[in-house]
Amino acid sequence: MLSSIILPILFIIIIALSIKCYRHSRRIHEIRRVIRSFSQGDFSSRMVLAPSDRLGDVALNINELAQEIQRRLQEMTNEKEKLEAILSNMAEGVLVISAQERLLHLSPRFLDMFEVRSQDWSKKYYWEIIANQTINESIREAITHKKVLRRNITLVHPQEIFFTVLISPVMDASGVLMSVVAVFHDVTEFKKYERLRTEFVANVSHELKTPLTSIKGFVETLQAGAIDDKTHALRFLDIIAKQTRRLEDLVQDLLILSSLESKDVKMNFIQSGVASVISSVVLMKKKQMEEQGQTLEVDIAPDLPFILMDTQRMEQVFLNLLDNAVKFTPAGGKIKIKAGIEKRHIRVDIIDNGPGISSENLSRIFERFFRADKSRNQETGGTGLGLSIVKHIVEAHQGTVNVESTLGRGASFSVYLPLDMI
Repeated sequence: MLSSIILPILFIIIIALSIKCYRHSRRIHEIRRVIRSFSQGDFSSRMVLAPSDRLGDVALNINELAQEIQRRLQEMTNEKEKLEAILSNMAEGVLVISAQERLLHLSPRFLDMFEVRSQDWSKKYYWEIIANQTINESIREAITHKKVLRRNITLVHPQEIFFTVLISPVMDASGVLMSVVAVFHDVTEFKKYERLRTEFVANVSHELKTPLTSIKGFVETLQAGAIDDKTHALRFLDIIAKQTRRLEDLVQDLLILSSLESKDVKMNFIQSGVASVISSVVLMKKKQMEEQGQTLEVDIAPDLPFILMDTQRMEQVFLNLLDNAVKFTPAGGKIKIKAGIEKRHIRVDIIDNGPGISSENLSRIFERFFRADKSRNQETGGTGLGLSIVKHIVEAHQGTVNVESTLGRGASFSVYLPLDMI
C-alpha cells in the first residue's frame, strides 16, 4: 500500500528533476552559444530572459556585457573612421606603418605625390609598395633608431617637384614602438617663390648697379676737372640725367609692382569706355611715333559698351603695351591697335612688325625683369617690369593677357576684359 503511494511520487520527482536539468542544460547550451558568438566577434547575440529562471541574472549580465562591448566597439569604429577621414583628406600625404614594418594607412594624397608598385597596399610591407628609395631608407632608420627624422625629397618629372617628409615614431607608455607616422609636404611652390625672390634681388641689384655705376663714373670725371670743359660737361650731365630718370622709372615700377602683388592697391572701378582710354594713350605716344616715322592704325569697333575698370590702371596697361611696340618697331614700321567684342569680353590687340619674340621666350615674357633681347632692352631703357605690371593689373580686372609672336615677324599682345565682372 505504502509502495503504491511512494513510487508515483518518486516518479514525479524524477521527472521534475529531469525537466529542470534539461532546462538548465538548455540554458547552459544557450550561454555557450552566445559566448561562442562573442569569441567570433559577433556581439549582437543575446540571451532570452525568463522571470523564473535561476540563471536569469547570469543571462542578464551577459546581455549587459554584450551591449557595453558593442557600444564601445561602435565608439572605436567611429573614432577610427573619423581619423581615417581626417588623414585621407589632409593636403599632406600620410603614411602609417606598424612596428612590424607593414602599411596600416596610406592616404590618397600620397598616391598623388609618389609612384607606388601596387594599389593593393593594406598590411603589405612598406618597401613592397613604395618605389622611392629615399623614403624607404628614412622609414627604416626611424623604425630602427626610434627617432624623429626630417628629409628633403626631389622628384624630377617633366619638372622638379620638392617635398619635405617628417617621420615620427609612436611609442606606448612603456617605450615600446607601436608605429611610425610619415607626413609629406609638397613645398614646390615655396621653392619656386624662394627662387624667384633670389632672382628678384639679384635682378634689382643688377638694374640699380648699372645706372649708379654710370652716374658715379661721370660725377667723378666732372670732379676731376671735366666740369671746366663746357662741351663735355654738358654731355656728361645729360648722361647723368638720363641714368637718373632710368633709376626713377625702375623705383616707380618696383613700387607699383610691389603694391599690386601685395594687394595693397585698391582698384577704383567705375563704368568706363575702353575707346577713350586707348585714345588717351595714343595721344601720349603720338609725337614719339611721328619722330620715328612709325605708322599707327587704330580700329575700334563702334558702340563698345562701358565696363567696370580702373581707368588710370588700364591706361597704364595700354601705355606699357604701346610703349613696347614703339620701342621695338623699327623706324618707318607699322603699329596697329584693334578693339572689339569676343565671347563676353572686350578684346584689345596691340600689334607691331618689330623683331618678334622667340618661341622659347614667349612663356616667360610676363616675368619680372625677363628680357627676350637684353641688349636691345638696354638701348631702349626699359626696366623689365612693364609686362609684369600689365599682367597684374589685367588679372585684377578678372581679365587675361597673352602674346603671339613669330621671330622676325612682330608680336601681338591681346588683352581680354570681361563685360561683366563677378
